[in-house]
Amino acid sequence: MAVKFIAETDTLEKFRTEFNDLSANQFGDIANLSGSISASNLVDAMNETISIATSTAGWTVADDTSTTQIIGGGDTLTVLGTANQIQTVVSPQDTITFSFPNNVTIPGNLTAIGTTHTFGTVEISGNSIRSVDTNTLSVLDTLRVSELETGSGLLSVDEATSIPRFTSSAAGKALTFDAVPLFNSSVEFDGATAGTFKTTVTATDPTANNTITIPDITGTIVTTGDTGTITSTMLASGTITGGDIADDSIGEAKLADDAVGQDQLKSVVHLQILNSSGGVLKSLYGAGA
Repeated sequence: MAVKFIAETDTLEKFRTEFNDLSANQFGDIANLSGSISASNLVDAMNETISIATSTAGWTVADDTSTTQIIGGGDTLTVLGTANQIQTVVSPQDTITFSFPNNVTIPGNLTAIGTTHTFGTVEISGNSIRSVDTNTLSVLDTLRVSELETGSGLLSVDEATSIPRFTSSAAGKALTFDAVPLFNSSVEFDGATAGTFKTTVTATDPTANNTITIPDITGTIVTTGDTGTITSTMLASGTITGGDIADDSIGEAKLADDAVGQDQLKSVVHLQILNSSGGVLKSLYGAGA
């Protein structure tokens, strides 16, 4: 049906002719309207016709926003999927199947309802994640957590301070290293007051593989800067020899009675006192040098 348009410059006769043609040939004579239609104007008649059509050969589709669309007899309802999100398949008889493709892309957030969810071989149940086919989960990228705890919570690793920290809650705060730890040149020890003074153990750059053995006894480590710590009980018998004693350093008071005999004299000389018959009354020994 062509658009009927009356311009401002058209005559009344033009309006009359166009109006009569519109009523007679395009709107039609209302007297010819079917008796089953109770409406008395074009709009109501069309609405009533649509209602009759959908109740017999058609139907109405609506979405969750209450938007509706009438599907009349002979019309086709096309249901479209979205690439990588949802796909549709029509099959006999009068069946449409909705499914996810093998690779699903969710552009927004995904909220799963329930307690246990499985993605491939990884299961998420509440706050627990595990593998359903092995005892190992592999993370191929950097994993950052605010705090890391072992299964029973006896060991935790965190950054609660400016320095990364290992914390053991085992008895005596014990922490076992079943390995040979490799440190850089220094190891620092805090005292009872953390964060103040530190004791640093530093190793000189080694030119060979060296081993320092800690003896099987309780005691105090002595350094070259210490004084007054070493006692005689710490020296093994025969440890100190003449080469360890400074020259002219042993005084008379340090010599035991009868400790020096003729064998200890340098270039020993021998003086004998004889009686009138030539018998030896006394033998005297002295250093000849």
